[in-house]
Amino acid sequence: MTRIGPLLALTLALLTLLRQDAEPAQHSTAVLLVVLAVAHWQPERVWRRRAWLLGSLLLVMLLVMASYLLPEYWLSIAHWNAWLSALPGDAANAYRWRPPALMTLALLLLAASLQLNLRLALGAPLLLTLSGLALLTQALDQQWATSIWVLDHAASPSLLAAAGCLLTVQASLLVQRRREQLPRLRRPLLAGLAVSVAALLFWHQQTTLEDRRQYHVSAVNSQALAEDFERENAEHLAAMRRFVSFWELYDAPPSEAAWARQAGRYHQDYRYFLNIAFIMPTSEITRVYPLAGNENALGARLFDDQPAGRTALSEALIHGREGSTGAIDLLQGVPGIIHYLPVHNSANDEILGATAMVVSLPALLDTLFDGIDTRAQALRLYAGEQLLAGVGSLDDRVNWRHRFSIDVGGQPLLLDALPGRSALLMQRARLPEVGLLVGLTLAYLLYLVLFAYQRLAGQHRATHHTNQELRREVQARSILQREVEWMARHDELTELPNRRLFMETLDANAERHPLSVLICDVDHFKRINDHLGHLAGDRYLRQIAEIGREVIGQQGLFARYGGEEFVACLPGVDAECAEQLAERLRQAVHQADLHHHDGQRLSISIGIATQIQGTLDIGQLMQVADEALYVAKAGGRNRVVNGRPLTLSDDTHGQLSPR
Repeated sequence: MTRIGPLLALTLALLTLLRQDAEPAQHSTAVLLVVLAVAHWQPERVWRRRAWLLGSLLLVMLLVMASYLLPEYWLSIAHWNAWLSALPGDAANAYRWRPPALMTLALLLLAASLQLNLRLALGAPLLLTLSGLALLTQALDQQWATSIWVLDHAASPSLLAAAGCLLTVQASLLVQRRREQLPRLRRPLLAGLAVSVAALLFWHQQTTLEDRRQYHVSAVNSQALAEDFERENAEHLAAMRRFVSFWELYDAPPSEAAWARQAGRYHQDYRYFLNIAFIMPTSEITRVYPLAGNENALGARLFDDQPAGRTALSEALIHGREGSTGAIDLLQGVPGIIHYLPVHNSANDEILGATAMVVSLPALLDTLFDGIDTRAQALRLYAGEQLLAGVGSLDDRVNWRHRFSIDVGGQPLLLDALPGRSALLMQRARLPEVGLLVGLTLAYLLYLVLFAYQRLAGQHRATHHTNQELRREVQARSILQREVEWMARHDELTELPNRRLFMETLDANAERHPLSVLICDVDHFKRINDHLGHLAGDRYLRQIAEIGREVIGQQGLFARYGGEEFVACLPGVDAECAEQLAERLRQAVHQADLHHHDGQRLSISIGIATQIQGTLDIGQLMQVADEALYVAKAGGRNRVVNGRPLTLSDDTHGQLSPR
């Protein structure tokens, strides 16, 4: 699709360029599509020249959009016409070459998204969405087209299809590159889409309202022109009645000099009078002004020479009433109206003749509407379906026609006012297009803000997750550290303090006297391992440790010294109390449900050493206790032996007495 799409778009655009019957706006849109299709060729590759091509295209389309936005007093259509005057063909009106606003906007968004290399952070998904909305609205507007629209919103189906191909190419590339990230853009896209739809609806509403406003204003102005036409006709009829009343003061037809003098004044005021003539009751023209150009009219008998006006002339010459021919072809070869006003003899009310006022309808239009800009509006005067006269010739106008029925000397005529597109565009408000661009800009900015907020929120969540993991790691390391420290000072099997903690406790209580130490050894423990197994031996050691912990309690520290040996540190406990605790411990172990393989109860031997005063010598203290334990084992086991008390000057072994 990335290769077929640009090729198809290029083909459709070139076909539009080759069409001779296409509007100039369609040709200019096709040129923009050709350039954009070339820029889409192999869009997955980095092409350095593409940036320059797209940059130039964006500049051109921005200028086109500026023509829709800038007020007329900033940059008028006349300036655009002057700039485009060098273009071939019909370049008199710039707007005829200007692509439709929505189509230009869609192409502008496509070029911008490609220039941004379809980056999510720069809003490429929203730009593509907005381009699709603009193309959809462009297509729907052609279905909703009304006859009162000033601007031409139409774009040919082939150009819409070409733009759709380029949109499809970019959308497919975006999905291929960012498939995993697109679901996370739902919130920014939906928010931007909502604002964009609101902006497009606002544009459509304001465009319709502005067109209706201009249509109403144009209709009101045209009606004023029709009323001016009727009023002017009534005024020159009233003037002619005054002219006729002057001749009724005489008893004879006017002389040539008097006629020329009086008629000349009226002819000067009403330049659209082809002539003012006096007609005898025989329908012969005897006086005419101006004479120049009307020599053939003198002596003409109108009943014979102008049958179309015979009825109106009879009203004046025979019945003595005003008559009007309606719109007829005059002897001068132009359409016009002849008003016949009877001239009565004031003495006997005899009809002396009639005054003919020959009005040229083209001259009447030219004179009456001399002040209007015929490039902005054209006027057409009809009698039924027959075109009588016209003012102005518009090459390009909107499909409006304001038709009014006017009374010209009792004859109904139709006046059509045809507004020109250029004048309407000059008077047109820019609010619809400005509102659309502002709304789409707000949608784009909203997308960027929400995208940035979502990315920051994701980074915050990732940081928070990392911090949690780090805290868990620190907690695990702290627990591990505490376990390591605990295992360094405790026995893993019995969970009693080990030899290191025992020695640290002795050293910490070196100044506390008396200080007693117990060394306990399980009697014949090897037999248990040999006959009952090491698991049973471990269980026995754990039970002995629990018994020792309960017996020693708060009196001191009970620890495993190694193997089947246990020790106790008893700060502040003298030899007698230490011996009592040792005896309780021995009895508790002996009475526990611990037996050898032959049923004999398990027992322990305990040696005691007490430091009464002086500086503590741990080695000497432990040696005395060990010697006492040796005596206990040598004396038959399952007994407690108290070694001699130690002082500062002690350097020999005292005699040990078993118990």
